[in-house]
Amino acid sequence: MGDVQEKIKGKMRGGKWLEILAVALLAVTVVAILLSAWGGESEEAADGSGYAERVEQRLAQVLSKIDGAGSVDVFVSVRSDGTVVIATESVVGEDGSVTTSPVLSGGEPIVLEECNPEITGVLIVADGADDLNVRFNLLEAAASVLDIDQSIIKVYTRGDGN
Repeated sequence: MGDVQEKIKGKMRGGKWLEILAVALLAVTVVAILLSAWGGESEEAADGSGYAERVEQRLAQVLSKIDGAGSVDVFVSVRSDGTVVIATESVVGEDGSVTTSPVLSGGEPIVLEECNPEITGVLIVADGADDLNVRFNLLEAAASVLDIDQSIIKVYTRGDGN
């Protein structure tokens, strides 16, 4: 740590204090932008449960329209929180150091890609699932819409509640 302090003091004596100040300011700005971008998300979105709930509601609504399905409930489990990839740029300083910072547009980082959480299982409970054709249609529709393997989807008939 003392070696780093000596280097900084040497650069300040050599008239490079403005360069050090600019790098420090840039670092603080990048951290502030990243914290505001990620800090603004709700906890629901941060843990992937918000995504799962939206998929459950939409899928149940659509599957209940399949002929013979009746009332449908859906449960979706997810493994990850999903990922966000932001655009970055790297600048090589005179001393060979590399500084990476996000590319901004209108003060916000540019998002290159957003990946939804990975779906690990789907449970479908439907009134009409005792009919094999209905069960197959529910399974096939869910797999197609979610773009997942049918092996992680389970379809069951709704019980009478007792």
